[in-house]
Formats: sequence, structure tokens, C-alpha cells
Amino acid sequence: MFVTKRQQLMFSYIKEKVVVSINEVADTFKVSVVTARKDIEILEKQTANIKKVHGGVIWKEEDIEEKQVQHDSLTYLNERFSERVKLNPTKKKALANKAITLIQDGESILLDAGSTIYEFAKTIPNNKKLTVLITALNIAEVLETNHAVTKIILGGVFRSKSTTMVSSMMEQTISSVHVDKLFIAASGLSLSHGFTCNDILETDVKKGLLASAKEVYWLLDSSKIGKISSFQISPLKRNHSLIVDSGIQMEDKRKLEKELNVIIAD
Repeated sequence: MFVTKRQQLMFSYIKEKVVVSINEVADTFKVSVVTARKDIEILEKQTANIKKVHGGVIWKEEDIEEKQVQHDSLTYLNERFSERVKLNPTKKKALANKAITLIQDGESILLDAGSTIYEFAKTIPNNKKLTVLITALNIAEVLETNHAVTKIILGGVFRSKSTTMVSSMMEQTISSVHVDKLFIAASGLSLSHGFTCNDILETDVKKGLLASAKEVYWLLDSSKIGKISSFQISPLKRNHSLIVDSGIQMEDKRKLEKELNVIIAD
């Protein structure tokens, strides 16, 4: 039996999130980091589903690989991600087609996770010699048969809900990486809060990605303009570029152009 009601709630929270940092647990349950660690240690002893990792905790589930296999042949995608792929497909393809014109033979590029970046990865031609650093397993799968591309998967704790790699291990790996171009996604974009994300662990990874590239290209469809998610990834910066579809409102475009480079994908 769980010792406290808090630990019961903590168990449910970790199960839902799959991968959680110690700091997030402490903040969510209004306890110290020390107390959060002790609670997690108790949970780890009581159930095989909870496992401590460096800087956080993960939820383990039997036959998790089988649960992730989808009948649409996207091996690593779970049902939630498959639904995201279906949202605004025309806009995502437009963003991908515009972004692909920005890469040159021989460059090194870094790919964030997400359904828009997934679409971009599908458009990378097999006649360009590129070094592609990858943060999500489903994107690695897309590029598996592209033999012109050297593929490097950045390691970390695998997060099944988004097929991404997270944790402090991932952040340490990213800190040693330097590439020509980064293609990155976000949940929302606003003038007041910049680029934002709904997930604190993925936010930390994205911040690390931003420090690793000479050029930064944000890929967002116009439905995300004006949205503010829970965690800020980055404020708007003049040396960053936004690739957005033609559905963007002209007033939004005018205001954003004062803060960063805006590229319209027709």
C-alpha cells in the first residue's frame, strides 16, 4: 500500500506523463526535491512500473513496444502522434516543401521532434549528402532508407507518447553538438511569450537544440499563431526564421516581421 495520498497521486501522475523530472514532481506536488526523491524511491520499491533515472523518473510498461506498433506502418508512432500527423496535413506539407529548399549539399542539420518536423523529414531527398542529427525515433525510421544521409540519433530516455528522447542525458549530449541548421517546432507562438511548448521536459531539450545551431528555422502552421502554451522555449529573436503557411493573418505577419525573419510557404 502507498504510504500517503500524495504518493498515490504521484503514481498516477508519472503513469500519465511517462517521463518526469524530479523538479517537475517537486513543483507539481508542492514538496522539496528531497521529499520528491524519497517518495519516488518508495514507489519504485512498491511497483515494477516506476524506475528512477538520472534527474527524473520513468514509467515502465510491459510489452510497451507492442502497444506502440500501429497498423499504418509508422512503427514507432503511438495513437496520439498518429492523430497529430493528420492535423493540417496540407499546411505541414507546404512548410516541409519550403524548408527543404533551405538545405544545401554537405550541411549538418538538427531535427526536433513533432508531426511537422516528421513531415519535413519525409521530404529530404536521397540525392543530398547530409549529416542529420535526430531527436525522435519515428524520424530516424523515416530516414532509414535514405542512404545519402548520415543519421545520428541523440540518446536519452525514450518517451513513447511523443517518440522523443528527453532527460538530462539528452541535454548533455546536445551541449556537445554544433550544426549548420536547426529545424524546430513549437506548440504556440505569440508576440508576448515567443515560442512555447506544453511539455517541460521537451522544452528543456528544445532550449538545448537552439544553442547548437548557426541558423534556426521554426516550422509552425498558422493555427499556432497567437497561442500561448505552458512553457517558454525562446523569445522572438532577430536571427531566427519562422516558416509559416500562407494562412497567417497579414497583421500577424507584419508584427512578427519586426521581431524575426518570416518566410511564407505557399
